[in-house]
Amino acid sequence: MKHSQNKGFTLLEAIISIAIISSLAGLSVVAYSSFSQREALNAAASTAAAMLRDARAQTIASVGGSQYGVLIEPTRYVLFRGASYDVSSPHNQAVIFSSRVRASSSQSSFVFERVTGDASASGIIEVYLASDPSTKKTVVVQGTGLVSIE
Repeated sequence: MKHSQNKGFTLLEAIISIAIISSLAGLSVVAYSSFSQREALNAAASTAAAMLRDARAQTIASVGGSQYGVLIEPTRYVLFRGASYDVSSPHNQAVIFSSRVRASSSQSSFVFERVTGDASASGIIEVYLASDPSTKKTVVVQGTGLVSIE
C-alpha cells in the first residue's frame, strides 16, 4: 500500500492566510492615518506657539527696531514685522501647514509691544482637523504675551 504525502497548501489554507494578512494590513493603514492626522495637528499647534514666541522675542529684542506679530489664517500663519500685517512686506515669513489641519482665532493677528512683550490682545487659536473639527488643540495667548498649548 502506497501512502502519498501532499506537500503544499490547500486552496482553503491559502484563502484564510490572505484574509488574515489583508485584515492586518487594513488595520495598519487605519492606525497610520489616525497617527498621521494627530501628528499634523500637534505640529500645527506647536508651530503657532513657536511663531508667537519668536515674534514676542524679536519684539522684546527690538530686532530691526520694530515690533512683530503673527497673522492667523485658516491654512497658514505669517510672522510679520511692524504694528500691522502688510501683504507686500519682504519681511513676512509664512508657514503653510498640512492640508489636514485648519486654524481659527478670536483675533486675526497678535502683535507684541516693544520692551514689555505684551500682546495687542489676549485670545485663542484653535487648530483642528479639517475632517473632524471636534479634534483640536488650543493655543492661548495671554495679554502678557505668554503663549501656551492646551
